[in-house]
Amino acid sequence: MKIRKYTQGITHTALSFLLALGVSSAVSTSTLAAEGAAGADAIPLPIVVSPYKDRIPETAANVAAGRALYERSCIWCHGINGEGKGPVAWFLARDTAPHPRDFTYGVYKFRSTLSGEMPLDEDLFRTITRGIPGYMPGFRGYSTEDRWRLVYYIKSLSPDFKGAEPEAIKVVGTPIPANGASIHRGYQVYKKFKCWECHGGGGAGDGKKAPTLKDDWGFRLPPRDLRRPSAFKNGSTPADLYRTIMAGLDGGAMPSYSDFFEGSEQDVWHLINYINSLAAE
Repeated sequence: MKIRKYTQGITHTALSFLLALGVSSAVSTSTLAAEGAAGADAIPLPIVVSPYKDRIPETAANVAAGRALYERSCIWCHGINGEGKGPVAWFLARDTAPHPRDFTYGVYKFRSTLSGEMPLDEDLFRTITRGIPGYMPGFRGYSTEDRWRLVYYIKSLSPDFKGAEPEAIKVVGTPIPANGASIHRGYQVYKKFKCWECHGGGGAGDGKKAPTLKDDWGFRLPPRDLRRPSAFKNGSTPADLYRTIMAGLDGGAMPSYSDFFEGSEQDVWHLINYINSLAAE
């Protein structure tokens, strides 16, 4: 898989936003200060799932313990070898996406990294913790340590994780008040990038391209109904939506828009306000 890499600036405001929401413990305050406002290294989007300070080391023993947990809770959907072909997988989706993730393939939708990159460990931890609405339960019932063990075992199923140094997307700007002017601007952005072709003019997921969309495995992939934020598989907070828009959903029909918004990232926050204005829940 060819990895596409590029850099883009991040403002002091964006750093303040990250610190306010909480970033991975791997990004220390001293590191942020050293990077400065120009030419900063990629910083992960804030991941609201708690205690990274309790992260355990990625050892052979913890990978083995993660396998035992996987065989207890995950094997039924994702299969004994992690190929997404567990005994109940067919009953979950049949001929319509999404199917259980094939962990051996090395393609992940729910990332805070650039399109084509592997996810951060924190991305896997977030998905295991929160689950995927309508498809996968969250595993908050497992201890923090056990969720990290699952992360490490899942990583062991794909050679693409070995030596990978995934590049995170950058947060530029902060959420802005959802006033009429912002929502109108977001509507203009929605039209400009032809979001309506998939999601429909009213966000109902009934755009003209909707019937023909498929994922990378050839399964039919209905677009998300934007009126139902509780069903957003990658989360519905402003940070979640920013991550989805800018990182895309690899393997699915939602591309990354990070290149398109480069230099006008504030429009992403307007678009998020417009998407939120469509909610009917």
